[in-house]
Amino acid sequence: MATGDGRHQEWSALLGARKELGDEYDQAFVESVVERVTSEIDERVDMRIAQVSSRSPMRSRSHRGGTFLALSSLTLGIPISAIAGNFGHLPGLAVAWGGIVLVNLANAWRPGDRQPVARRR
Repeated sequence: MATGDGRHQEWSALLGARKELGDEYDQAFVESVVERVTSEIDERVDMRIAQVSSRSPMRSRSHRGGTFLALSSLTLGIPISAIAGNFGHLPGLAVAWGGIVLVNLANAWRPGDRQPVARRR
């Protein structure tokens, strides 16, 4: 758990610096936090993609496209949430994430992408 402890210390230091800087640096602080969180998510997504692709190199094209869409929509959901929450508060967040969910559902339910499953005898 050393990695988690190091990250905890890093976030504690970041929050401590925020208190020392004061209110006039709020925007820079928020941008820094969003950048760090986005970077952390990208790092974890890359690790999981590497794990999945190393386990099963034979993936269908539509599955890879769907996975990419799902992962990128989650990654892009962070800045979209920040913007929607800032301007539209809770209704803005609901609309933003509703749109993300609808795009992913529409991609998952596309007709013609499904291949029949072979039956076992």
